[in-house]
Amino acid sequence: MTPPNDALIASWCGIIYKPTALIDFDHFDAGEDDGVCWAIKKFPGVDLVVFRGSVTALDWVRDLRSLAVRTRVGHVHIGFWAAMEHVWSDLRPLLTQPAIIAGHSLGAARASVMTALMVADGAAPIGRVVFGEPKPGMLDLAKIVETVPGRSYRNGDELHHDLITDVPFSFPPLQYMHPTPIIPVCCLPPPDEFERGGVFAWHHIELYQTALNNHVAQIPQEKAA
Repeated sequence: MTPPNDALIASWCGIIYKPTALIDFDHFDAGEDDGVCWAIKKFPGVDLVVFRGSVTALDWVRDLRSLAVRTRVGHVHIGFWAAMEHVWSDLRPLLTQPAIIAGHSLGAARASVMTALMVADGAAPIGRVVFGEPKPGMLDLAKIVETVPGRSYRNGDELHHDLITDVPFSFPPLQYMHPTPIIPVCCLPPPDEFERGGVFAWHHIELYQTALNNHVAQIPQEKAA
């Protein structure tokens, strides 16, 4: 079993935003019943589960509901937690192989929450790969998620970075945090994107796709295989 590399995972995190996602994935759930969009792409020996980032009005409302709620997997951002137990009940019977959980933006936070639920229920995924991840919860959540091999990428350079990875803001003693260390990558946004995109200028999944393709290209072939 050779799992998909992170550049390929980034590409599927982009595909889930496209109108063709329904036919591109082996299973696609638009979230019509619970507001959470996710999909499964089956590779030989691995099920890749991808969570979509913010698209709908409900997504944005949940992004902004930044209070923490105590759950069975720790203190979680209440908007990121919403409906995830229901998603897990739908997802679990569809997994037929070891799983990698992935996502971008809101989808990245949901990927971390799903990872914790799977660990708690004795069905831990073999990996978690996320892009532009906001902080999904507090230390108790992080300690569960970090038991699974994970990579969380942040786009940026020496002066600027994807600001979505900095939120939600919090202060001691209750602090939101990323479950695993941030991995920096770089793909510069187009010059006009700073005016049009504002805080989202560095955040788009297409930038992460390019950055990860460049990142993989820099790894010696025998290590990338």
